[in-house]
Amino acid sequence: MHTIGNIHIFPQGVGGLMRNSLVFVSFALGAAFVSPALGQSAGVIQFVAGNVQLVQPDGVGRLASKGVPVKVGDTLATAKGAMAQLKMGDGAIVVVVPDSRVTVAEFRYAGVEDGTEKVRYRLEHGGFRAVTGAIGRTYKRNYVIETPIAHMGVRGTDHETYYFPATGPVSADDAKPGAYNKVNTGKTFIRTGAGEVEIEPNQVGYVASANDVPVILPMVPGFFNRSIAPRNARPAADPAPEAAEVDEVVQQVARSTNGVRLLRTRGPLVTPGTGNGPLVGFVTAVGGGRFGNSGNGVTVLDNGVPPTTTGSALGMIDWKTWEGGVVVVGGQPTAGSTHMISTTNRTDLAALSPAVMSATYNYTGGPAFTDQLGNQATFNSMSVGVDFSSQVVTRYDLNATAASGYNWNVNLDTTAPRAIADFTGVGGVRLKGGGGQAGIAHGTFVGTQAENLITTFGLSGPADRSLSGAAYLTR
Repeated sequence: MHTIGNIHIFPQGVGGLMRNSLVFVSFALGAAFVSPALGQSAGVIQFVAGNVQLVQPDGVGRLASKGVPVKVGDTLATAKGAMAQLKMGDGAIVVVVPDSRVTVAEFRYAGVEDGTEKVRYRLEHGGFRAVTGAIGRTYKRNYVIETPIAHMGVRGTDHETYYFPATGPVSADDAKPGAYNKVNTGKTFIRTGAGEVEIEPNQVGYVASANDVPVILPMVPGFFNRSIAPRNARPAADPAPEAAEVDEVVQQVARSTNGVRLLRTRGPLVTPGTGNGPLVGFVTAVGGGRFGNSGNGVTVLDNGVPPTTTGSALGMIDWKTWEGGVVVVGGQPTAGSTHMISTTNRTDLAALSPAVMSATYNYTGGPAFTDQLGNQATFNSMSVGVDFSSQVVTRYDLNATAASGYNWNVNLDTTAPRAIADFTGVGGVRLKGGGGQAGIAHGTFVGTQAENLITTFGLSGPADRSLSGAAYLTR
């Protein structure tokens, strides 16, 4: 097994061992397993909204309501627009989001953290957010979340878990199929037979299938913005000290491979930029999917390959495009095309005339936008609005049509940070559209009075679609 940062990658032979060992609990085995505590109380429903069914192991369901106990083997099934919150016996809070099925497959807690406690949730589709209780705080292996393609574990955390099947009751238009885990506080991991990734706060782990190595996504997918925070739940306490135990997975792998050690990596994270330019729009191939991205001052290595397209405007703006995924951006290989745009006359916003209170910038030119395959897209419209008096970006509207005919229509995500300092700095601003479209954009104002604007963006959509580009705009 190899280790790069916080990802464990198992050689194929080891992956086979993992899939055949008791350490890796597959969803299929989990579904067939009947807990010896089946029917034992695990928690209670604190409240529901909308149509929520409490389904017993025999398939008999009834409407869930406040105060109803949830037993081991019970499934919470939420309809579209419905949700439910549970209070577990160890103090954990679980919020099941709309259009989801979550089963409490196992629960054991006798009031002490001695290694006998355990909880196992089975997520068939949809998602839930949980603030953990006592279980998993000391013995991390005793908190397990199963999905059809991977399982996850936590220790002292507030986390959000989703699973979207390729087909089925949850539409893949809302996200790329696969399993996701986002950490708000604490730490989690996602593990398959191929490898494992550790997830830190404000990161999202993702895996597309049971045969893939889980990875860290370059940005938080837009559907996490719709998650529901637990009511009256305090953040998870700092994790208790780890019990004196050795991770069973490490033991099994080490024994089976004659001492070959696990490799840990951080996954395909793009190293943050400096915020001082140039701007870069690009696509990365991550965990079996492709994701658009944008950066400001990130490192760009062209491996000696000249750009396929160059251009300039106004005597102070230059751009380049590399096709074929030959560039490495922020330490990560790209897919499709990579766009870079820069300026020799960056606006000093501190010296901006008070008369320039706000502005709307419209697309003027730049390289052709490209999709995940490097095919050129048709530009339809693009405009950016800013309010210099309040120092916020007020709009970012982009419409383009890919060569396949797929239409991209995104706008500024006003629920995310949108200060000018974010837009022109490292973080960028978030974009969102219908059907699971989401992205990120950066910008730099050009000219003594911010007469122009350069920008890059990266968009992600369903079915591994992505779009990236660079442009200059004029007010």
